[in-house]
Amino acid sequence: MLNKFKNFSKSKLGAVVVFIVALPFVFFGMGSVFQNKDVNNIAKIDNFNISTKDFTNHISSLGISSEVIRNNLDQNILEEILSDLLAKKFIDLEIDYYNLTISDKHLVKIIKNNKNFLNDNFQFDRIKYEKFLIENNINASDFEKRLKDRELEKKLFFLLNGGINIPEFIVKKNYKYENSKIDLRFINLDNFYKKKGQFTDIEITNYIQNNSDTLQRDFIDFDYIKITPKTLIGSDEYNETFFSEIDNIENNISNFSDLKSLLNSYENINIEKKTNYTPINNDDPFKDIYDNRFDNSIQIIDKNDYILLFQIDNIENKIPEKTDESFKNFIITSLVEKEKFDYNKKIFEKINANKFSDTDFEKMSNDKSLFKNIELNSVKDNNFFDINSVEYIYSLPEKSFLLASDESGKIYLTKIDKIKTKNIDNKKKDFNTYRDITQEKLKSNVFSTYDLYLNNKYNVKIYSRTIERLRNYFK
Repeated sequence: MLNKFKNFSKSKLGAVVVFIVALPFVFFGMGSVFQNKDVNNIAKIDNFNISTKDFTNHISSLGISSEVIRNNLDQNILEEILSDLLAKKFIDLEIDYYNLTISDKHLVKIIKNNKNFLNDNFQFDRIKYEKFLIENNINASDFEKRLKDRELEKKLFFLLNGGINIPEFIVKKNYKYENSKIDLRFINLDNFYKKKGQFTDIEITNYIQNNSDTLQRDFIDFDYIKITPKTLIGSDEYNETFFSEIDNIENNISNFSDLKSLLNSYENINIEKKTNYTPINNDDPFKDIYDNRFDNSIQIIDKNDYILLFQIDNIENKIPEKTDESFKNFIITSLVEKEKFDYNKKIFEKINANKFSDTDFEKMSNDKSLFKNIELNSVKDNNFFDINSVEYIYSLPEKSFLLASDESGKIYLTKIDKIKTKNIDNKKKDFNTYRDITQEKLKSNVFSTYDLYLNNKYNVKIYSRTIERLRNYFK
């Protein structure tokens, strides 16, 4: 959370002087949303309450319009803004904890030395300063408070990582890690997995017996009718008469216990029955009925092309028959995945126990054409293996074995044949660049550790009902 706010601070408040050009955020009529005592607070850090006013003020300071929030409610924008506010409050609490201060004299010095407020003779120009305040619709006291807060944040961050100094050997090590080239030899394990057609009936039966609890499904019996204008009013048009009749049927549902009684006055409607039904896939036409199987009352669903009226008669939980092709395919697919898992696990455990050798690798197949070679150019080279596998490869020594995967999920038994290291000259410009990169990585690690520390130090409570009321307000 702190890292997130730190990055946010860099992007929004990166200059010494904060250029506030916030868009207005107007909460017309918001008072009625929060007049109840239970919804005055949106979160709490230990004994420190964060009110809805704090939250709305934070939104205003970010310059986010109500329209932007409304259009991004499904992307959890309110929760993101709250997370940002909590991070800011964490920093405020930490500043107080460490008793960090900025003197008025130092604040004046920062303002007077800001290049935006200097004239051609590099002297502080009050007119420029006041013009800035007017253009950004902010008074001097508010601006100076925000500037002071920013300086205190910088002071806190410096307290955490300002003393970090990177030794040369760490810079060189990081450079080698990221830029060394690695020769790999690998083989696709798809060549050794058991295929779908190779599983026997005995294996299928044993799998069903061993997994009987998890393989059970609900099978339902139900009555249904697909109502169209043709069946209801003898017309091909979805006209007012049709929808009026549908409204009458829907209004009368609660007065009848079964479909036959409900539809008794309609001559052209025939009720159909389906038994022992369970859906094959998500595109199954009766999946909506199945999803509502625990309600035995008469139900109605608008399917656009027709109106579906149905009632569940019976539910039975059982294992499908092995003769059911869709079920059999499901079992075989499960067996294939289990076979892959068990095969990979066996190799992984042998590698992990340092018992997998060059001989084992070469004995994987007599067909040497199955073995492939590739060179990785850097730790970011994910042209073949996925990036997580590449990073893992770069963390291992030469001659290591591992299981690596590509973007499609295929697994490869891989050997690191050779690591070709690349050194960096500490007298060249590249060294200073990599020193900065390495230092930023170390700082990031410090802040990640600090995040964990803050999570343990402070007890945070979120009032979800308040967030939900806010969500409803913006809809």
